[in-house]
Amino acid sequence: MKAKIIFFVLLMGLLNSCLSVVTYPGPKGEEISPDFKVKVEGKDIFVYRARVSAYPENQVWPGYQRPKEQTELASFCYFDTDNPVTVEIISKEIIDRLIIRPLSKNIQPAVDGKKITFTLTEPCQLAVEINNHHHALHLFANATEKKPIKKLDENTIYFAPGIHFPGIIEVKDNQTIYIAGGAVVHTIIRGRNVKNVTIKGRGIIDGSSFEREAGNIIRIENGENISIEGIILRDPPFWTLRFDDSRNATIDGIKLVGLWRYNADGINIVNSNNVKITNSFIRAFDDCIVLRASNRVKATQYNVYDVNVDNCVLWNDWGRAIEIFENGARTETDSIYHCAFRNCDIIHFVHIGFSIQNCDRAFIFDINYENIRIEDPISENYFLGDPLYPEKVDSFLIANAGPDVLGHLFWIYLNRNFYSAGATVNGKVFDINLKDINYTSTQTPKISFIGYSSDHDVSNITFDNVTVNGKRITNFSNGNIRVNDYVRDISFK
Repeated sequence: MKAKIIFFVLLMGLLNSCLSVVTYPGPKGEEISPDFKVKVEGKDIFVYRARVSAYPENQVWPGYQRPKEQTELASFCYFDTDNPVTVEIISKEIIDRLIIRPLSKNIQPAVDGKKITFTLTEPCQLAVEINNHHHALHLFANATEKKPIKKLDENTIYFAPGIHFPGIIEVKDNQTIYIAGGAVVHTIIRGRNVKNVTIKGRGIIDGSSFEREAGNIIRIENGENISIEGIILRDPPFWTLRFDDSRNATIDGIKLVGLWRYNADGINIVNSNNVKITNSFIRAFDDCIVLRASNRVKATQYNVYDVNVDNCVLWNDWGRAIEIFENGARTETDSIYHCAFRNCDIIHFVHIGFSIQNCDRAFIFDINYENIRIEDPISENYFLGDPLYPEKVDSFLIANAGPDVLGHLFWIYLNRNFYSAGATVNGKVFDINLKDINYTSTQTPKISFIGYSSDHDVSNITFDNVTVNGKRITNFSNGNIRVNDYVRDISFK
C-alpha cells in the first residue's frame, strides 16, 4: 500500500509538471534562432529571431530607412505557466558574463559551460544577456491564457498556428481578432469609430512586410472599450501600437520586440483617456511609451488623462523610455493630467528615463512615477548622424538629444520646436511626483528642469525616496539637478 501511495504521488507530480507549461510550435517557414536552445520543464521551446537596433544612432527621415548595418538579430521565445518552472538555456557563445534582467527579479542562474539553468516562480518577461547586451535572448513567460478562443462565430477572425498574409485588416464593432500561439500573422490592423474590439492570443503580429507608409501595426481611432491582450508585436513600419481619440482601453501582457526602424516607438496614447497598460514588455528603438497630444488627430476630445502604466519592463535603444509630449502645432489640447507609471523596470536606456516635453499651450500636471527601477544606461558607440550618409544630420536632434542628454534620469522642459504654433510657449508643467525611484548606474545621472518664462514654468516637483546606487537624493547638488530661472518649488523627502 505504501509503495502504491508513493507511486501515485510521483505520478501526480509528473502530471502537474507537464501541465504547468503550455508550449507552442514554431510555424513552418519561420526562421529558428541559431543562438540559443531553450527548454522549460524539459520541453523544447521554439526560439524566434527579431531585428533590433545594434547601437543608438538616429537621423531625420529623408526618404530612406535606417540601414540594416545599424541593426543586429536578437532572439525571443514564449510559453505559458502558472507554476514554478525550471528553465534551461544553451548558448552558442561561451559564457564569460551573464546578466538576467530585470535585476529586480533576482534570478539566480547556475552556469555550466554554455548551459544556464534557473527557476521561474511566476510569469514575467526577461532579457538574458550573454557577455553583453548584444544579441540578447528575450524570454516571455506568460500567465496561462484564461479564455482562449474555442468556438468561432461571425464576429471572430481566427488565425491558427502557421504563417499568414491577410493584408490590412479593418476591424469592426464587436469583433475579436485571435492570434493563436504558434501563429505569425503579417498584417496591419486598423479600427476607426469602433467599439468593443478585442485583439488577443499568444501568437505574433509581424509588420515586416509593410513599408513606413502603412503606419502602425495596430491603430485605433475614436475607439471605445478596446482590449489588446497577450500577443507579440514584431517589426513595425512606424509606431507599433497607437490609440487616437480613444477611451476605456486595456493593454495587458503584450510584448513588443524587433523595433529597429526610424520612429519605431512602442505604444503611443494620443488624445485618449482611461487607458491601462500592464504586465507588458517593450523594447523600442525610439520611445517606449508616450502620452501625446497632437493637432493631427481629428478628435472628439483632446485632453489626455487617466492613463495608468503598471508592471511593465522597458528597454529603450535610443529615445526615451517614458515620455509625455505636447507637441504643439496649434493643438486643441488643454491638458495632460492624472497619469501614473508604477512598478516598472527600465532595464536599458540611452538618453532619458523619464521625459516631459511641453512645446505649446497645454497644462501638464498630476503626473506620478512610483516604484520604478532604472538600470545602467547604454553609452557605447553613441553618436549622431549616419556614417553612410554623413551629410544627413538632424539639427533638432543635436539640440535636444545630443551628448548632454545622455544618461538623464529625468528631464522636463518647455520650449518651442518646429511644431509650435506661436512665438511663445503658453503651457505649464506642475505637480510632478517621483516616489521610490531606484537608479542603479556606474554613471552619475543628470536631472534637468527647464521652464520657458516666469508665466510658463515648471513647479511643484517632489522627490520622495529617489535613490542613485542606494543613496537618496536630498538636495540639488547631490542629485546633480540642473534648473533655469523658471523652475520653482522642488522638494525632497
